[in-house]
Amino acid sequence: MQRRRHHHRHHDGHRQSRKSNLRLYLLVTLACGVLAVLAHFVFEAPAAVRSYAEQRINSAVRSAVRQEVKAAAADQQQSLPVPPR
Repeated sequence: MQRRRHHHRHHDGHRQSRKSNLRLYLLVTLACGVLAVLAHFVFEAPAAVRSYAEQRINSAVRSAVRQEVKAAAADQQQSLPVPPR
């Protein structure tokens, strides 16, 4: 009885290692795909990537400026009504 239980545990361990091997294979495949896409962008379309990055940065800067202006306007509105002395 004890021997069979030990064998069962060994089988589970084997199945676990096979699953982790599959996960590792998937991870490596995914990494290769990502690297291939990145390499394609870097070597084939640097102008498109550059313009996209600039667009992202410009929109981020614009939204930050807009938030600053909104906050400044809110501050000014709060300080506008001067309480009578």
